[in-house]
Amino acid sequence: MTPSEAIDQIKVQLRDLVAFDFGYPLGENVVRDADRLDGLPEAFTSKDGSQWLASLYLACDGLSLPDVHSGYFVKPLAKVISFNLASEPNTIVGMHEVAVLPFGSTGGGDLFVVECESGRVLLLSPGPMCNGRYDGLRGSVEVIAATVSQFLERLLRDVQAFIENDQEHSYIS
Repeated sequence: MTPSEAIDQIKVQLRDLVAFDFGYPLGENVVRDADRLDGLPEAFTSKDGSQWLASLYLACDGLSLPDVHSGYFVKPLAKVISFNLASEPNTIVGMHEVAVLPFGSTGGGDLFVVECESGRVLLLSPGPMCNGRYDGLRGSVEVIAATVSQFLERLLRDVQAFIENDQEHSYIS
């Protein structure tokens, strides 16, 4: 499944989410339109690791799903380009040093990052970090997808499982 197909399916699922009564008012669950007639800005495509996220940001400009499980958030492109080293890592240190690009989070504070070299999507638990360097030995680093496309497919399955109230489903976080 391509990122565009996964994003389209998530949009369809969100229409079903609105019909449910969770006993509380729903937040704004949205997939932001990309609106990029001229493609991605050069500042993004030249950024280390951004090539793995290009298809995602051509399909949408991030998403906000506060009511799905613990909440899932993919930042708008402008925030990915200018992330804050005080609160987001560009490197995971531990047994090896790995360059990463943060692009989202969960409602529980875990971060979604893409490995700049391989394109794998990692989930970082809240943990020790200083000047953009996340301590992978004391924090938790989990590979959640081999590619951004696979990450979006997992996210789609999480949305579907949440709407279907699938008690057996294993969520990303």
